[in-house]
Amino acid sequence: MGSQPPSCNFSSGDYLCDENGMQNPVIIIPSLLAFSTLLVVGMILWRICWRKQDTEVEPIIFLEDEQDEYDSLAAAEKILQRKDPLLAMWELPQDRHIQQEQFLCAGRYGQISQATIIQRGSSETVQAVILRKLPATTNPKEVRDFLDVMKFHIQICNHDSLVKVLWCQSQALPFCIVLEAMSLGNLLPFLWKACQGDLSIAEHTYCLTEKRVYAMGIQIARGLEYLTVSQRLIHGNVAAYNILIHQDLTVRLCGLGLAAKVYCRGTLPLRSAAEVPIKWLPPERILNQPITARSDVWSFGILLYEMITLGAPPYPTLRPADVLAALQREHRMKRPEQCGTRLYRVMRSCWRWKPSHRPAFPELLEQLDSHAGRAGTKPLTGPERLNLDHYQRLAGLSPREAAFGLCSQPGAGGRRTAL
Repeated sequence: MGSQPPSCNFSSGDYLCDENGMQNPVIIIPSLLAFSTLLVVGMILWRICWRKQDTEVEPIIFLEDEQDEYDSLAAAEKILQRKDPLLAMWELPQDRHIQQEQFLCAGRYGQISQATIIQRGSSETVQAVILRKLPATTNPKEVRDFLDVMKFHIQICNHDSLVKVLWCQSQALPFCIVLEAMSLGNLLPFLWKACQGDLSIAEHTYCLTEKRVYAMGIQIARGLEYLTVSQRLIHGNVAAYNILIHQDLTVRLCGLGLAAKVYCRGTLPLRSAAEVPIKWLPPERILNQPITARSDVWSFGILLYEMITLGAPPYPTLRPADVLAALQREHRMKRPEQCGTRLYRVMRSCWRWKPSHRPAFPELLEQLDSHAGRAGTKPLTGPERLNLDHYQRLAGLSPREAAFGLCSQPGAGGRRTAL
């Protein structure tokens, strides 16, 4: 007779008693189930975190520059025959006229000027603006790129911390973009003027404190958060010369040429990426490695240094050619005399070598907001006279062109700005 299962023994944990009082063997797997569940949950969490990190630090792939094209006038006239509905909505109204143009500098696509928009009618109105104008003698690729830049400004630059487009001219030559002007112009010469210790009461706006530096830094960080998080773009040229400032100390990011290229193409040409002065670049950009939002974080730390020092050039003891070697030796700028330890810690966190170790802009905003209430209120001071030639040599930047905010040009190479 075959063997039968043993009679029911309630002290046994390896068998289950049936209705006849007999024990049936059962495979006990609670521990295996628990382990499997933990393993699956762990893999899911890891994948979520990995995808989140990949989203935050997705690289921009460099491409070689495309070949130039010519026969530009015919190309421009051909484009004029096709009206873009989006640009048509922003076309400069016929009752508004551009007058009093004053050349500022040469931009990426042509001249950049100050101007006045006058509206004719029962009551004449006048508005100060900045013009970015495309010359008629340009190539077809630049014509198309310039129209893409128009669309970028219209579709993306609708944040309080970004310079705003007012109108465009896309149905008649010359093509141009009309941008708002800020009353105090560019931040860099503003900082230089704040260095002067004999400002009158009427010039109290130029009396900067660490608390005001925090306030401006928060505004700029919000604009960069919008670009990098909401729009998944980079600015690519964060510096004092690409910030505009108003009388009430509101500030706005300009110099969005690289962001426009990434928006329109999804990539960034290597030549365009190289048009930024080296002292504002993180190591990965100096080494021509992929660019991420954390690359802008590094440059934001340099901008904080510029503001707290009232426009001093970064790495004042280094020549531009020596910056990379110094960074590889873990050299970082020392805490400026008037910089609080909290603000300096924020700056140093921006200058960590590995991009993934730097804080993202949402985290930076939390830090700046938490420290702003304890920031110093003593007026910042600096050298009464600034030797512009010395600045240009140290910074690798032309102060004359940087002073206008919408133009930045590396001093050494003589290349035009990426705007």
